[in-house]
Amino acid sequence: MSDSTRSHLIKNIDHDPRTSSICSEEIETIRSAIAPSKAFIDHVGSTAVQGLAGKPVIDLLVSLYEWDDAERVVAQLASLGYERDTDTSDTLRRFLERKIEARPFRAIHVHLTPTQSEWGNKMLVFRDELVADKDLAARYATLKRSLAVENSQDFAAYTSGKTEFVWSVLRRAAGTFGNDRLLTHQRAELGRAQRFQLLVLFAQFLVALTAAVSVYINDNAILMIFAAAGFLLAGAWLVLSRWQRMHRDAGEQARRIVLLSSGLGVTLSPEQRLRIFDKFTVPIVKERLVREEDYFASRTIPSEQRLAELIEESAYWTRDLQKASASTLRWSLLCVTVLVAGVLVISAPSISPDANLSLARVLIACLIFLLSSDVVGAMLGHGDAASAIDEILQRVETAASRGYPSADVLLIASDYNATVEAAPFPLPWAYRLRSKTLTRRWRAYLENKRVACRLLPDEK
Repeated sequence: MSDSTRSHLIKNIDHDPRTSSICSEEIETIRSAIAPSKAFIDHVGSTAVQGLAGKPVIDLLVSLYEWDDAERVVAQLASLGYERDTDTSDTLRRFLERKIEARPFRAIHVHLTPTQSEWGNKMLVFRDELVADKDLAARYATLKRSLAVENSQDFAAYTSGKTEFVWSVLRRAAGTFGNDRLLTHQRAELGRAQRFQLLVLFAQFLVALTAAVSVYINDNAILMIFAAAGFLLAGAWLVLSRWQRMHRDAGEQARRIVLLSSGLGVTLSPEQRLRIFDKFTVPIVKERLVREEDYFASRTIPSEQRLAELIEESAYWTRDLQKASASTLRWSLLCVTVLVAGVLVISAPSISPDANLSLARVLIACLIFLLSSDVVGAMLGHGDAASAIDEILQRVETAASRGYPSADVLLIASDYNATVEAAPFPLPWAYRLRSKTLTRRWRAYLENKRVACRLLPDEK
């Protein structure tokens, strides 16, 4: 920044609606002046963010196609009134300033860089993050106002005060496609899928309830209303089922990628990661970031062994939750069956044949609900999944005894993924009730493994 600009009192102004037109005119003027040189010209800085207060200065990033043209472009910009800042020591960046009288603005700054410049890219990333996140932009505006009051005549202190905020935003953007973000998306998508699953079940229950109540209605008009309600509920069930499947597919894909990425240390191409992240629809801006170190207990470096350990840990938890869900559904169905049988035995001798017929129809509607909602199928699915995962845990132990052969571990990972994706969701309360117990048991198991590994050489 030139000395003339440093000497100004630092003051932030509200976003001015004329900014866009001023920038457009200046961009076209610069583009014509630097011809035949070509460049990308971007509006950056606070004035590029709608609604964000900032200094009365417009920042433009000029990214030259050919950096060899830089000095000639600087000379051409000088003909427009731009002055070069000689304090800039970076050989791949030039800073220029031009005073303007377009109130409330007092200057336009040009940051000249080559295309693909890391410095220029960070300016674009920071701008785009502020544009995309209004809460982030509001926090930035609050910070700048506070710094402007505290350091009204100290530009260096004002800039330094913003540095940590800027870098925190850039670090967050750099980690957008990292494992921590994937885990956070996984939890968010699967959580949304589970909530939709409950709504699907509720919609099926309402369909069955409508059918059961209609048995006792003789008025044709009301029956038509119930029939229409039944069709609407069936439509809602189909839509909710589709949404549930969409969120589950996105969450399961995130889980598969994390296992490979964290386990083997492989990195997908940016294009593949972008396609994957495009499938995530649940916002995680306000979610607590799920850190890889908090999610997995293994501290083995990326390798077949680490992948096997991640599968083992995930399988241990999943097997327990599936068992708990199967047991709960089994006992619930048993209690309901006993209750219904008791009611039938007690009430059958004392009610009329017509009432018996109506009751039978209601019971048939309830049976249809149980079958359509697949409660019985879910109970069996939980049990089958627990058994299949138990076998996978045994295969992990076998692979460990053989030194974690790559082909074996990859096959185990494939089979584990297929098992989890085919299994029903564990019941919502299962994790909350069992998480502390499972965490304690898993940590004890890992400690026993470490002790065993230390003792093994002595035994030999």
